[in-house]
Amino acid sequence: MNRGRVIQEHKTNYVIADAGAEFNAVVRGKFHAAEGFPKVGDYVEYSMTSQDEAVIENIVPRKTQIVRKAAGTSGDLQVIAANVDEIFIVMGLDNDFNLKRLDRYILLAEQSSIRPIIILNKSDAVADAEKYLEQVKSAHPDIDVCLVSAGTGANMEALLTYLGPEVTAVLLGSSGAGKSTITNWLLNQEVQSTQEVREDDGRGRHTTTARQLFTLPRGGYLIDTPGMRELALVGDVTGSVSEPIEELSLACKFTDCDHDKSAGCAVQKAIADGTLSQEQLASYLKLKREKQYLNSRGDQEAELKQKQDNRKLHKKYNQIKEAKFGKR
Repeated sequence: MNRGRVIQEHKTNYVIADAGAEFNAVVRGKFHAAEGFPKVGDYVEYSMTSQDEAVIENIVPRKTQIVRKAAGTSGDLQVIAANVDEIFIVMGLDNDFNLKRLDRYILLAEQSSIRPIIILNKSDAVADAEKYLEQVKSAHPDIDVCLVSAGTGANMEALLTYLGPEVTAVLLGSSGAGKSTITNWLLNQEVQSTQEVREDDGRGRHTTTARQLFTLPRGGYLIDTPGMRELALVGDVTGSVSEPIEELSLACKFTDCDHDKSAGCAVQKAIADGTLSQEQLASYLKLKREKQYLNSRGDQEAELKQKQDNRKLHKKYNQIKEAKFGKR
């Protein structure tokens, strides 16, 4: 059986690549029953049905996958990309800079067991780009940060050090952060359309509408993705964002300390002496509240589904009783 890689996904239609050739593909009917459809980055086994069309038979077990909760729902999981080695978290310095949002992307990378690299793009758009660089390095000293301008090409060579023949990287970030411009620079050609961001809020217009995997000229692979307006995390609030606060919490006077105005709070003491920032605490508390909300909403939906199932079961029981004994 042939083996290729999914490079584009359009609902249940795909484009797969194998040895330099590309084929349109669909999936076998069993995928509809299992609801485990291939995703961009997946290695798949396929059979040819014509000269340039194929059918996907199986998904090769994934090395890694990036999963989030789908926008607008409480329980549905969405695989963003598969078999990724590095996540390029892209933030533009023209109104896109947001440390709390950055924390969410870093947690996503950590929960996916994938190395994050922070890309601060559009360094030419601000007077003091180094100020933003220092803020990020201070908040995340253990994560590599690149200050670049994809538009002018400034320091873009730094990204090449993370890419190699067997490395797959994915670009994640908001619309307008410059992911498509970075893709075009790395490919040395205009393959992704770009648009100017809105002047009032610096947001983009979703120039990339679908995930797509590209083979890079110097080796390696790059997945470009549409901007994400929501990033609901799947796992618990753990990782580099929360570890300092949770370690400090062990020294709080009260086990149920809210880290706000409680007496004997070790977290507030750390903020007072400068070892922890107020922004780090705010980000942690926001993520924790969101997780609690999603969990409670999920419990409510599970309870509703159980009631609906019970009603269906009761209705079926009555139908069987009527068929056997007649209507009373």
